Amino acid sequence: MEFNNQISVLTQNNWNTWKHDMQVILMHYGCWQFIIQIKPEKPDEGATYKEKLDLQLHKDRCYTLIYANISSDLKNLITETTDGVVAGKILKDHFEPVTRARVIQLLDEFFEPDTNQGRSWGVMSRVKTKLTKSGYKRRAINWTAIFYAGFMN
Repeated sequence: MEFNNQISVLTQNNWNTWKHDMQVILMHYGCWQFIIQIKPEKPDEGATYKEKLDLQLHKDRCYTLIYANISSDLKNLITETTDGVVAGKILKDHFEPVTRARVIQLLDEFFEPDTNQGRSWGVMSRVKTKLTKSGYKRRAINWTAIFYAGFMN
């Protein structure tokens, strides 16, 4: 299967599309598992030399794919590391900082009045996921109450 891995380089303006395109490329090359950290960073004790080398090559490919697809003015953000996981986190923190303003924006999106009275659980669930992933941990959130409140608008 031929795969076109040409995507536009990351700039200050295209983070959302670049992030998804990069995820697809990393998945194609078997590197996405490092970013979401479901594959161990170190090989098992009984791993052969080939298995250790293969793991290191995948980790290196993860970083090089990210580095090669960002603009030169953003490369200075990740030059201090050669780890793809760390580079991905640095870029995510740069483009999606966890601030009070971002949490307020997501809460506003969640409680936005629904003019069609047809608000779906899926929309509310996506906003809940965004809030959770944003690292909002100020206080425990009663999601059931928020879901019902969202439907009462």
